[in-house]
Amino acid sequence: MSSALARSSWPALARRCMRLLGHQSGEWMSGVDAAGEIIGGGLAGRAVEHELSSDEKGRGDRPSNCLNCGTPLVDDFCHHCGQKAHIHRTLGGLLHDIVHGVLHLDGKFWNTLPKLVWKPGQLTRDYIEGKRARYISPIAFYLFTVVAMFALVVSIGDFDNADIKFTADAIYIETIEEAETALADLDADIAELEAQDFPGAAGAIVGITAQRDATRERLVELGGTVSEDSEAGASSDEGNVRMSGPLKKDYEGKWYEGLATGFERATGNPALFLYKVQTTSYKLSWLLIPLSLPFMWLLFPFSKRYRMYDHAVFVTYSISFMMLMVVVVGLVAKIVEPDIAIVMALIYAPVHIYRHIKGTYELGRLSAVLRTAALSIITWTVLGIFLGLMFALGAI
Repeated sequence: MSSALARSSWPALARRCMRLLGHQSGEWMSGVDAAGEIIGGGLAGRAVEHELSSDEKGRGDRPSNCLNCGTPLVDDFCHHCGQKAHIHRTLGGLLHDIVHGVLHLDGKFWNTLPKLVWKPGQLTRDYIEGKRARYISPIAFYLFTVVAMFALVVSIGDFDNADIKFTADAIYIETIEEAETALADLDADIAELEAQDFPGAAGAIVGITAQRDATRERLVELGGTVSEDSEAGASSDEGNVRMSGPLKKDYEGKWYEGLATGFERATGNPALFLYKVQTTSYKLSWLLIPLSLPFMWLLFPFSKRYRMYDHAVFVTYSISFMMLMVVVVGLVAKIVEPDIAIVMALIYAPVHIYRHIKGTYELGRLSAVLRTAALSIITWTVLGIFLGLMFALGAI
């Protein structure tokens, strides 16, 4: 079409020029008409040249129409659907898509991260007010921190059994029933770890097996008996223990049985509890968002200015930062003294909350300080509810 237009337009332009010179009709046009004809001819030639150049580009790297929706392209991006005009088909492009899609390491990431660290209130306020194209959305950033948490858990690897002190718990057992109950719980813990292939499971199993062996020895000291199958299982670390019957617990069959069982296991075996929290909590951390929203509403009750959506954006960005800070502390702890990294994080956490809530809700200093104190209490309350839910669900 463009070629046909070119063939038909250039002769017409030539005839106009001839007519201007008087060769065709022998009549000279006025100066104004001549100028108008020259300008019109120039514009026609420019239009033809533009269409030809567009066709040349269409035959090159960039198509004439969007490959996604078919809209004619006028720039490097489709103004209708937003897709790029140039579509890559290289392995390098695929790697770029992975980095961009999973880790969000693009311009938005570097616009979002510094503000989330130091100006979280401005980031959240901008996002709520509609300035979103330059930032990563709260949910997308949260998913990034989940990936980072998983990478940290995998990098930690097995427990160092030299740092795990299990055997001391056995000396506090005073009756045969307590020993049998403890052995049953330890047996269940080992079976659970063997069934779930988490990072660090091998080290945890070895440590719990050591505690089970110490508990078995305590059972013998109290006059209890261990079957030959149990002793064989202990030597092979398979944990096949047979007992005369564990002590029935008072909370069995009650609605709070899951909570009580989880709490008992946490207090009886703190190392295993920390291990389960380490490997499971980040998977269920999304529960912190809906758990926090009612408490955020209580900070601004019956407010017509701030909606629940605003609170959700605030909470999601805040949780994302705290999870990211845990990742940073875990990495820094490998370089410097862990206590130093933990203390620095505990100091900056309330500072970050203050800056976040002050900027997001545009509060005065005193109001921001009071709400920061309240939010700190709310944080520990929500974490307690979160752990209780994990106990009840049997996740830890």
